[in-house]
Amino acid sequence: MLCVPRLIALALICSGFAATLHARTWTDKTGAYTLDAELFAFNQEHVVVQRNDGEMGMFPIDVLSDADKAYLQSEEAARLSGANLDKEQAWTMKDGYRLVGRIVDYAKMKVTVQRRRAKSWINDRQYKSLPPVYQVIIRKSLEHLEGIEDVDDRKFDAWLLKQKGQPRVFDIEGVVIELKDGNEYTVPFFLFSNESLKILKTGWDEWLAAHGDAGQDDYEAKNDESFRLQSMAAAMQHQRAINREIAVANLAMNSVTAGLTSFWEVTLYPNQGNMASPGWVVVPGRNSQQAKFNALRQYPGFTVGPIRKVSR
Repeated sequence: MLCVPRLIALALICSGFAATLHARTWTDKTGAYTLDAELFAFNQEHVVVQRNDGEMGMFPIDVLSDADKAYLQSEEAARLSGANLDKEQAWTMKDGYRLVGRIVDYAKMKVTVQRRRAKSWINDRQYKSLPPVYQVIIRKSLEHLEGIEDVDDRKFDAWLLKQKGQPRVFDIEGVVIELKDGNEYTVPFFLFSNESLKILKTGWDEWLAAHGDAGQDDYEAKNDESFRLQSMAAAMQHQRAINREIAVANLAMNSVTAGLTSFWEVTLYPNQGNMASPGWVVVPGRNSQQAKFNALRQYPGFTVGPIRKVSR
């Protein structure tokens, strides 16, 4: 009997990529699943790879072979990953303003704006001590939240004076961006252009679900989505040909009789009205037609795309 652990992968559906320069064969720890792909990025728990056809996928490191784990400890792997993840990014706001920084996480928080002791405060930071670029973000956020047009420092101070020292608390959902000063700041979703949001909100629902209630976070799930966001943001900036969606691929290989059944990787596209993402699924089948049937039976509401045999 051949039993392969369940793999949860994340496919970043891409198009128009050039052939990879550092492709290698990746293997799961049973040897049953292999994939020729280039390393894109990794952290302590996951690795993101890019296939020759441009698709990218994220896999847990603990399902990989010992040889792959050893490769991720090499200087070459660290250099390739760092070159992609640490690259400067530029994000477009709704009004055309371009924000330069590196997306590192999602955020759901309360922001308190208050004037006290003749100074303007944003949470525990003085407004004037913030980097100029983040002062712009604060003013643009106020425009959206309070319906004030063209907020500058004068209008910002005038609005604060009207609050008569009372704190104003806003619930903010967005992303955490690392600016050139090395510090991290939260930027609300509502400031980004629709094109940027297609990338940035891809894993938001999953991250939010992991956020939990009453402070009970699912740390591992949040970490998964944070790294997925970092990789997707880096890939989008690294190569503009990337499709603006993330597909969740379930490479779940069930126990089968060795030699009688093969595994097939089936690409699924959501039908009209199905709000799910595209995906990869790995299913057993004696041939591609049986694999197609098995995939549609497990995932109704999808249309089958390319099919690839992934085991003997």
